[in-house]
Amino acid sequence: MLVMISYDVVDDSKRLRLMKFLKDYGTRVQKSVFECNVEAEGFKDLKTKVEEIIEPIEDSVRYYALCEKCAKDVEHSGKGEEFQKDEEYLVL
Repeated sequence: MLVMISYDVVDDSKRLRLMKFLKDYGTRVQKSVFECNVEAEGFKDLKTKVEEIIEPIEDSVRYYALCEKCAKDVEHSGKGEEFQKDEEYLVL
């Protein structure tokens, strides 16, 4: 199944850790948005690991499951065809 995952994580180091983790599951299409193609069981594991990274009181992660037809109908404007480069942060 195709899942769009968006996140808003307050802490820079946790945000970087989450971004690096999600890269193993999908493609970064915007700074805080990934498209992941996962099986149902893989999605459960992904969600569990995400919840271990984030701080639920401060952070937010949303999961949007897209059916096959919906995934084919995704449209974008502007820079949407090019995936954004990953940002690296130095945390002092």
